Amino acid sequence: MNDNKKKSRLGFWIATSLAIFFFLCSVVFFSSLMGLLMIKGALSPHEEEGKIKKLAETVIEGTGTDKILIIPIKGVITAQSSRKFFLETPSMVESVTQQLDQARDDDDVKAVILEINSPGGGITASDIIYKEILEFKEKTNKKVIVSMQDVAASGAYYISAAADKIISHPTTVTGSIGVIMPLLNIADLAEKYGIKDTSVKSGDMKNIGSPLKKMSEAERKVLHDIVDEMYMGFLNIIADGRNMKIEDVRKLSDGRIYTGKQALENGLVDQLGYMDDAITLAKEMSGLKEAKIIKYKKMFNLAEIFTGSIDNLFGNRTIKIGINVIATDNDFPRFMYLWTGYQQNYLFKWPAFN
Repeated sequence: MNDNKKKSRLGFWIATSLAIFFFLCSVVFFSSLMGLLMIKGALSPHEEEGKIKKLAETVIEGTGTDKILIIPIKGVITAQSSRKFFLETPSMVESVTQQLDQARDDDDVKAVILEINSPGGGITASDIIYKEILEFKEKTNKKVIVSMQDVAASGAYYISAAADKIISHPTTVTGSIGVIMPLLNIADLAEKYGIKDTSVKSGDMKNIGSPLKKMSEAERKVLHDIVDEMYMGFLNIIADGRNMKIEDVRKLSDGRIYTGKQALENGLVDQLGYMDDAITLAKEMSGLKEAKIIKYKKMFNLAEIFTGSIDNLFGNRTIKIGINVIATDNDFPRFMYLWTGYQQNYLFKWPAFN
């Protein structure tokens, strides 16, 4: 009997000790979290009178004090930030803007090369980057050269039109000049399985573009008018940037894609070449014999890494479907300057699993 009492007491104390241990671990964890969040302001990218922390500079090649900056523009063009591992990375718009701002304030940066490998993307995101490039050129008189890689289509070509010169790889796919609003319609499938849309709406066109109802001709015209307006804006951008007549641009802008050679023959690019050729051209246009070729890199601090890991545990998720199709919870449908034939990079509105 005494042995049973001793075992019972021992079990009680073991359980109590474990409970206290886990409680203390929780206290330490949340205390550390709160402490890091409190000092986040001191460790965040904001320094010295509210200025954004400068990006780190990496030298790729070359010597001297003069610099040529390479800015990569890769992937679908978007104003949405993304998450890589535990870190929230800035959107393409934010990244390009910050790099141009830093290059603008650095007198040693004499030219910028945009290294583009993108099928295009959002209309607004493309237009913002285009505008930032024009403002950079106007305020600094520094040259901007585009070096097209595998693909520089649709919105990526829209951006390229702001450059002083465009160099395309012989194997580049470009063009796809036009506007698309990707829409799926499963009205017939829904009807087959007895699925009904019972949405309550304030007007006949409030659910325009719904996948659960067949689109009327009136609805199609509304959307097509918007597409046409944005399409004309695209044509004017190319006509201005490439010094072409709008009629000639329209002939090239039925959405088809072009090889680098075809783009050169049609006046959409200035020459065929590689990154070395873009660097050589940037030096020539800037009157340089020698220059350092640099890239910028964002450095993350402890608070950003820790905060990102917490967001990754408790924040929104992104769900990948298959290999190429990405599902997010915020970005679709919308009007886009996008070549949808490139790896099916559609952004679908999809509920996140928590």
